[in-house]
Amino acid sequence: MSVYKKRNRVQAEADAYFTVEAALIIPIVLCIFVMIIYLSFYLYDRCVMSQDCYVLSYRQSIEKGGADRAGQPAAGEQFGQKLFMLSRMETASSSGTQISVKINAAMAPPLFGLDFFRENRQWILSVQENARKSDPPRDYRRIRRIMYLASCAANAEH
Repeated sequence: MSVYKKRNRVQAEADAYFTVEAALIIPIVLCIFVMIIYLSFYLYDRCVMSQDCYVLSYRQSIEKGGADRAGQPAAGEQFGQKLFMLSRMETASSSGTQISVKINAAMAPPLFGLDFFRENRQWILSVQENARKSDPPRDYRRIRRIMYLASCAANAEH
């Protein structure tokens, strides 16, 4: 066998090796990149839900009266079009001295029609935030009254 034929045979075997390697590695790398993108969508939605859930509970905690503003209309106004890739979203709130707003949502990533991690093929997002019911004007008036009484007591001692 001549040197030229040996070199061509080695080159052909190397090309076949690279083809098989590329056929196995490129789909795996592509799947990893797509999974990272979907996980970043999940984390983005989770962070936005957490922030907006706290804003809803805080707004409800400083609101006068017994109106429940953390229901569907207020949540829809707060979230707007910021969230994406969610298949369903539910909000619930409770009132009293402790305001609690809970939001549940599901994300169904269409990752090649398969989901290796869960059988129901949905990623569940659940966020709950709490805020204490407060009345800032009443608290301010109370502090002013206490300071006034303290200054009157100090003046009465002199």
